[in-house]
Amino acid sequence: MRDFSKRLAYLRESPTRKIDALRERLKREGKDVIILSAGQPSIPPPLEVRQKMAELLQEESMELYGYTPSQGIYELREAISEDLRRLGGLDVSPDHIVVTAGGQAAMFSTLASILEPGDEVILFDPTYFGYKPLLEYFGARVVRLRTSLEEGYQPSVERLKELVSPKTKAVIIVSPDNPTGRLISPDSAKAIADLAIDNDIWLITDEAYKTMIYEGEHVYLYKLAPENVISINTFSKDPAIPGWRLGYVYGPKEAVSRIKLVNEEMVYCPPSFAQKMVAIYLRSDIRMKYVKDFIAAYRARRDAAVDALKRYVPEGKFKVPQGSMFIFVDLSSYIDDGEAFAQKLLQEYSVALVPGNYFSEVYKAAVRISFVAEKTERLIEGIRRIGEALVAYR
Repeated sequence: MRDFSKRLAYLRESPTRKIDALRERLKREGKDVIILSAGQPSIPPPLEVRQKMAELLQEESMELYGYTPSQGIYELREAISEDLRRLGGLDVSPDHIVVTAGGQAAMFSTLASILEPGDEVILFDPTYFGYKPLLEYFGARVVRLRTSLEEGYQPSVERLKELVSPKTKAVIIVSPDNPTGRLISPDSAKAIADLAIDNDIWLITDEAYKTMIYEGEHVYLYKLAPENVISINTFSKDPAIPGWRLGYVYGPKEAVSRIKLVNEEMVYCPPSFAQKMVAIYLRSDIRMKYVKDFIAAYRARRDAAVDALKRYVPEGKFKVPQGSMFIFVDLSSYIDDGEAFAQKLLQEYSVALVPGNYFSEVYKAAVRISFVAEKTERLIEGIRRIGEALVAYR
């Protein structure tokens, strides 16, 4: 009898992809949906870079269409190395960088490279929903480190120490965090790095939003524990090419070489055109101006969303995000089930957001609101409808 892998039971469709499918159906039915669910930017890459790519596309060359080295073209890895030095003062050799087909491929390749069945991996709660199913798919046991709104979602290092066991293989840290927008504090980062060194465990740092920071500074854990840190990155947020599927991993050479092997088996090589575009972008004069401009634009939308939440959802509880694209709102004063509420909101009020239970086993009455996908007017209107739906839901 034909059968499928039992491990597939651990995988589930991304909630954002599920919402997108429903949104497309509603769109066909003539409904205009306000998108507060999307984890992608709404400001395209710099025009100058796009124009340069348009020029290259007219050349009679296979450079943008052919295979590239599996680790990524050297031009891009060198540009990434320079960018890490500029952003964080890091000294990362191009040989310690592997380019991947997006952040998701970087996650899969990294976890496939370090995990054995029975390993324990400490995952914060709440945090990005993409890690848990992959960890379980590879046979790892997820150990949750609870963080709380009242503590600004900062991890307790003492609680973390209690969770570390001889079976602990890694701790995963997303900073700035998705969904809470929390930045790891320098003190917490130093203590976690020391803990990783003392216990000889991996720190997997997800730095997808490292340039999308509104207040505070990003702490590069690689500086604190370079032999223990594997960093996962994506170009989906900066410079806003989620559909072009490009990301990268940096870390110790022994880890990067193995991640490269896994990534090669999955995708053979990263997309050639995306690699060329990002290499041009990272070395362009406009690179930091573009970052400054999108931060200003998204900070203004964040502030508008915060004001709208205070006005229309006065009993909602949240931390004003220091970075990323999201506000994680605890609606337990209004509802018990965030997923049921999100479905009702989409179907009856034409507003899409992501329920909190995808990110947390504690904050099940929460929702994640993206404040970057829509213009300010529609963002505010979407939050107004959330308030209206909550009143009706009661």
